[in-house]
Amino acid sequence: MAKRKDLAFGKKRIAKETEYKYNLSKLAQKFLPNEEDRLIYKTMEKIYGIHPLSTMDPLMYHRGGIRQSGRKKEFSEWGKKIAKERGIPAYNRAVGIPLGQRALEPYIISGTDVIVDYDDLHHVNNAAIQQLLDDIKRTVILNLDIPHRVLQVRAGKEITPETVNLYLETLQHTVAGGAVAQEHMAEIHPGLTYDAHAKVITGNDDFVDNIDRRFVINIDQEFHPTKAEMLKRDIGDTIYIAVRIPTIAVRMADGAVVYRWAAMQSSMSFISSYRLTGESIISDIAYAAKSACLINMGERTWFSRARGQNEPTGISYGFLADIQQADAMLPARAYWEVVQEDLDDAKTRQREMSKGLGIIAAVMTELLNYGFYMSGGLGFSTAVAAGAYCGNVMEDLLESFTEVQNRSMFKIPRIPPKWERVKFMIDMLIQAAMEQYEKYPSLMEFHWGGAHRISVIGALGGAGVAMMTGSPIIGVQGQNYAIGMLMKEGWVRTGWAGQEVQDHVGLPYSCSFRMDEGGLLEFAGPNFPVRSYTAGHSAGQIAAVMAAAQGRGRAYAVSPVIKVAFADRDLIFDFKNPRVSLAKACLRQFKPAGERDLIVPAH
Repeated sequence: MAKRKDLAFGKKRIAKETEYKYNLSKLAQKFLPNEEDRLIYKTMEKIYGIHPLSTMDPLMYHRGGIRQSGRKKEFSEWGKKIAKERGIPAYNRAVGIPLGQRALEPYIISGTDVIVDYDDLHHVNNAAIQQLLDDIKRTVILNLDIPHRVLQVRAGKEITPETVNLYLETLQHTVAGGAVAQEHMAEIHPGLTYDAHAKVITGNDDFVDNIDRRFVINIDQEFHPTKAEMLKRDIGDTIYIAVRIPTIAVRMADGAVVYRWAAMQSSMSFISSYRLTGESIISDIAYAAKSACLINMGERTWFSRARGQNEPTGISYGFLADIQQADAMLPARAYWEVVQEDLDDAKTRQREMSKGLGIIAAVMTELLNYGFYMSGGLGFSTAVAAGAYCGNVMEDLLESFTEVQNRSMFKIPRIPPKWERVKFMIDMLIQAAMEQYEKYPSLMEFHWGGAHRISVIGALGGAGVAMMTGSPIIGVQGQNYAIGMLMKEGWVRTGWAGQEVQDHVGLPYSCSFRMDEGGLLEFAGPNFPVRSYTAGHSAGQIAAVMAAAQGRGRAYAVSPVIKVAFADRDLIFDFKNPRVSLAKACLRQFKPAGERDLIVPAH
């Protein structure tokens, strides 16, 4: 015993590098039957056509170059066609780095059997991604209580269900480009603006019963009863109207045109419906209908970005968490209770969270904001975003983590959001995730860049503890710790250009309430100069916000009005089933709004 005590507490034991040299891929061969049942194994086998645990690609140099990809062949043919027609070279894969020595892997959209070419996921090639952005940008929410009060007090008008319905019917006409005040006004072809409409949002059931059902977002129909009750209670008797201006307007202008368009058409509808005349009352009703209690989707961006409202950079993390609707039909119940009692229900909640955030959050922040608005159309960010919603990777890892939670949290109440309590959970989760990459060479090839793995590991670290604690702040601490400490220490690198830099300062400033450092995460976003804009971080912070709301059993993350606004069935993009819209677009089956076929020659 004395000798053992001396060994344990006397001399220091020095770890040797050789002790860590074990091959997880070879080790997995011993448990091959178990691995073959995993979703990630089946997906990687389908993508590469070889054994997913193999460390060599026997088809290397025999895969056929760009001929592997149907889209690459199509692009080459079009490049030649354009060069002949205009006399100037166009797309030409003979220039630049040769492609095709390794696999140009197809992508499987997670949760589906749809296999697509990687190029179909680029935002310029994908009509659903464009419509996702358009449907968010073209939305603004107006308050109807204030203009109705102005009409009563200043104009002496009576507000009745008939007058409200007349206003709403008139607004459907004006928001689509129709005129009401003068005879000689140029109007817009309604076929170009068929997607424009406006709908009421309120928690007052009596008011809803008196309004034309075509002009109302019915909360009881769109949400689970437990969530519907919560949403109606928190919205209360206030009456809002979600206005969707036509997609073609935000294609021609930027997001700042939206509230101006909606405000003008709402004002004209009030003037027409209530037969208003006189400069004074019209001035008052115009202000009340345009600016009083106006809710934009995003704020103006800081000066060096120089963009108006409703552009991706200005949209808060909390709003993006509420915009997704994948969880709408799940009961409002705290996750830490569910995971102890019903493993299948817990897995469903993880899948629905992944479904909603995988596309909404990753596309809006990594693909569109970082890759398009800031980097100028960089194709690399397509892969970073696709890592969140393709390949069934997140689904497999979250399912495994849920099983661990179920076994280890029996009869344990809510975990307090304290760092010493959650650190071991992050260590366990991220080590397991990193080992999956080392175990599956095919997965390492699938997520071939550091930013891919940052997006996965950061989202796991952030969402994992946020869901267990109900705290988005502890969630973003988990994200920073997972990337800047665990991933960096385990693999020595994260990605290009020091992508973990913001994570090094992220742990302290996530608890700060200084303006440019911390603050409430629900109201934060990429819209300030200090935040680093490298890929793979914003989506993880949105994951922390949404997961925390799920953890607390809430119906929404930050705004019940935003949550209900995007439950509108008449939006072109499907916010409840975003993968369906994405898959349809990859297969060229998604029909977006904003097209100009009606006014261009037949082609």
